[in-house]
Amino acid sequence: MQIQLSRPPDRKPPYWLPLTTILAVILFISLMLWFEKPPEARTIDAPATEFSAERAMAHVERIAQEPHPMGSPANAEVRAYLVEQMKQLGLNPEVQAFNGRLTTKYVDADVQLTNILGVIKGTGSGKPLLLMSHYDSVPTGPGANDASVSVASLLETARAIQAGTPPQNDIWILLTDGEERGLLGAEVFFQDPAHREIGMIANFEARGSKGSSFMFQTSDSNGRIIEEYARAVSNPVSNSLIVDLYKQLPNDTDLTVALEHGLPGLNFAYGDGWVAYHTPMDNTENVSLETMQHQGENALAMAKHFGNLDLADLTSTGDRIYFNLFGLLVHYPAQWAIPITVAIAALWLAFAWLFSRFSLLTVKGSLIGLGTPILAVVLSTALSYGLWTLIDALWAGKMTQPTGATYDSLLYSVSFVLVTLIVHVALTRWVVRKANEVEMLLGGALLFLLLLIGSTWFLPGASYLFAIPLLVHFAALTWAAFTRDPRETLTHPAVVLGTSLIPVLMFTSVFHIVFLLLPPGIHLFSVVLIGLILALMSPAVRMLAHSWKWVLPAAFIAIVVLLGIGWSQAEPGPDRPVYESR
Repeated sequence: MQIQLSRPPDRKPPYWLPLTTILAVILFISLMLWFEKPPEARTIDAPATEFSAERAMAHVERIAQEPHPMGSPANAEVRAYLVEQMKQLGLNPEVQAFNGRLTTKYVDADVQLTNILGVIKGTGSGKPLLLMSHYDSVPTGPGANDASVSVASLLETARAIQAGTPPQNDIWILLTDGEERGLLGAEVFFQDPAHREIGMIANFEARGSKGSSFMFQTSDSNGRIIEEYARAVSNPVSNSLIVDLYKQLPNDTDLTVALEHGLPGLNFAYGDGWVAYHTPMDNTENVSLETMQHQGENALAMAKHFGNLDLADLTSTGDRIYFNLFGLLVHYPAQWAIPITVAIAALWLAFAWLFSRFSLLTVKGSLIGLGTPILAVVLSTALSYGLWTLIDALWAGKMTQPTGATYDSLLYSVSFVLVTLIVHVALTRWVVRKANEVEMLLGGALLFLLLLIGSTWFLPGASYLFAIPLLVHFAALTWAAFTRDPRETLTHPAVVLGTSLIPVLMFTSVFHIVFLLLPPGIHLFSVVLIGLILALMSPAVRMLAHSWKWVLPAAFIAIVVLLGIGWSQAEPGPDRPVYESR
C-alpha cells in the first residue's frame, strides 16, 4: 500500500506556530510552578484551629538564636524552652535522656542525648500517629530551617489540634536530639519495642531555606498511605520518581530509622535556597513564612487525617505510581506499570509495521530518525559539560558552599537546557530532508519506549513520565494513519502543541526539584534526558528547525544573558557569603 504525498517533506509551518508553541510551553511551565508554590502565610489573627506561620515564627526566633548542636549549653536551653512550650500546650512532655554506648552505622561511641515526647490524647484506642522532627542543629549554623521551622510547625500544629475536636488516635509529637550527628535520637527512640507499635509516622525536615514543602520519601507498600495522603493534603507536591530515586541515595533522616523497623511513614522537606543549608545563613532572617505555612499545613493535614484514621494496617496493598498535577495528586497502582509498558511496546511495533506498509517508514529514514537525537544528546552533553567547566573555573567555583550548593545554579541549568535545544534544532535542520515526520516521531518514541522499559524494570515510580507522553503521541499517530497525508497531519498545530505540552507537564515538577536539590555539575545528567524529551517532541523541533534563523540566535542570546547575570553577581559579599568547611 502506498500513499501519494501532495507536498515536499520540508513544508514550512504557519508563521505563528513556532512562537505560539514556545509561549505555550513557557505558560504551562509557569502554571505548574504556580500550583506548586507555597501558600500565603497566615497571620497571627488566623482562626485558632488553623495553622499560622506568624504564630509559629515566634518559636523559631527563640529556638534558632545560635548554633545548638547535641550536648551544647545552647542545646540544653532550647530543650528547656521546648519542654515548657509543650507543657503549656497540655502535651505532658516526657524528657527521655540517654547516656551510654550507642552503636549504629554512623557512630560507635558513648553519647548523651535527650529526646522530648509529647502526646495529644485521642478519644479512641487505635494506634498512635507520630509527628517527628529534630531540635539539634549543626555547629556551623543556628538551624533556623534545619530544623527549627519544622519543630515550630509541630508545636503550632499541636496547638491547632488542641483548639479543635479531639482526634480519635493519640498523636505523639517527638522532637529528637542528635539527628545531625547521625540520627542518634531516633536510634535511641526506636530501640524501645513500645515505640514500634506506632501506626504511622510523618517526619519533617529541610535542605534549604524556602520553596515548597514536598513529600519525598515513603515506606514500602505505600498504596494505602498514598491514597490517604492524596485525600489529606490540599496542595500536594510529590512524585513517585523522587521517592524511588531517594531509595538509591545514601541520604538519611530520622524516618530512615523508623523504616528500618518496618514502620509506615511519609517524609516532608523543602530544598530551595540550598546555599543556606548547614551554614551561618540558616538563621531567622532566611526563613520564608510561606514555606513554613506549607510545611505546617502539611503537618496539620497529617494530624487531622491520619489522627482520625484506623492505622492498624497501612501496608496491606502494593505501591502506587503518583505525581502532582495542577494542585492534585494523580495516582494508580504500580502493578499497572508492566501491562502498560507491554501495551505501549506493542503499539509502537504496530505503528512501525503500519507506516512501513504506507511506505512512510524506510530503513534509512528510521536510522536517521533514531541516530539524530542520539548524536544531539552526545553533542549537547559535551558542550554543556564544557560550558560548566568554564563557568566553574571563572566564577561559580568560588560561589559554591562546602555542601555543593552554588549561587544562581538555576541560571546554569536553564543554560544547559538551551544548549541542548540549540544542538537539536541545528541537527534537525541538517537532516530535515533526509527523514520524514513519521520516521523522526517513531525514532523519538523508540528512545522513549526504551526509557519506559528501563524505568519499569529499575524505577517503576518513574514509568509515568514516559508512558503518558507516549500514549499522547500514539493518539497523534492514530489520527495521522486515518488521513490522506499522515506527514502533513503530524505538522498540524494540534499535534505540534499536544506532543510538546504533555512531556512538559510530566517533567516540569521533576526538573524543578532536581535543579533545586542537586549541584549544577550533576544537573548535566539531565541534559541527556532533556535531549530524549526533545526527540519525542520532534514535530515541534522540526517546526523550530524551519525557523532556525531566529530560534537559534534567540536561544544563544538567552544563554549569554543568563550567564551574564551569573557573572555580574559572582562576588562573595554580605548578601552572598560563602563559607569554608570547619
